[in-house]
Amino acid sequence: MNEMMYPFRKNGRTALVVTLAGLLVLSACAEKKDGQVKKTFPMVTVPAVYSDPQARAEYLAMHFWDRFDFGDTASIGSAAPVTEQAIVDYISTFPYASYDAVNGGVRHTLSMAERHPAVYAFFTSMMERYLFNLGSSLHNDEYFIPVLEHMLTSVVLDDYHKMRPNAILIELLKNRPGTQAADIRYATLSGAKNALSHVATDYTLVMFHNLDCGNCRELAAAIDASTVIREMQRRKMLTVAAIYHGDDIDGWKRHVSEMPPLWTHGYDYGHEIVDSATYALRVIPTLYLLKKDRVVIMRDAALNYVEYFFNSIINPPAIRNPVESEQ
Repeated sequence: MNEMMYPFRKNGRTALVVTLAGLLVLSACAEKKDGQVKKTFPMVTVPAVYSDPQARAEYLAMHFWDRFDFGDTASIGSAAPVTEQAIVDYISTFPYASYDAVNGGVRHTLSMAERHPAVYAFFTSMMERYLFNLGSSLHNDEYFIPVLEHMLTSVVLDDYHKMRPNAILIELLKNRPGTQAADIRYATLSGAKNALSHVATDYTLVMFHNLDCGNCRELAAAIDASTVIREMQRRKMLTVAAIYHGDDIDGWKRHVSEMPPLWTHGYDYGHEIVDSATYALRVIPTLYLLKKDRVVIMRDAALNYVEYFFNSIINPPAIRNPVESEQ
């Protein structure tokens, strides 16, 4: 797994699965309630040879839907909630697997669904809901990319219905984790011009913000109050850069006085972010965490994940002395 792309392999996003092992051993059944048969999801059995969580998750990436009848229209009708929950459970296993396994599994799943256009539409819409929606606890643009790529090659969709997936994919391919982010040339309050490429610290936390934005003020206050972020700044390992990409420069100059003074504050004087669409800013505020040379660690990052990452640097896991372990 690419740790730069997925620094948190197991986190709160997998809470829907109480334990991976528990999910894997579920079997198909039909429950009777009020005289009616309630449809349940036909779970596969993972062979015992796949013993560790990653191997089991990667088996599921490809075989999760082996016993599912993609031709059963009830699965997206009366039993749609069951199918939707199965998609949620499927996505919840992704952080345990390598990205290549998830990529291949998603494409395989959608190729099976593609034989039935209505089912294909349901699967792609549910994957968009949980993977692309920023309000989803399972949101992960990287996992949504193979969905979009499959849609662009699908025989189910005509050119018109491929326009939106193509537009989204173009945005998601910008500044991906593990790649070098586009540079940002900004002007400071004094009028001096600088760029992210000139930042010398090991890490840069970029906050894109607007004026008169309540959420921006709340996030700025939370970042400023973060003990671990302050410690990274104290060690001169982190620069926090607040970037404004709007047109109200006079308003921005007044607004800077309300922002944390230890941060780097700048505005996009060349309008590159908007005019050249160098960054896809779906919501404001948005956080990007970069390491030296502007390599993206996280985009659309949640502050608690950023703090977790920095905590792992300040308080690295203890490594036992091999000599002591033998005693």
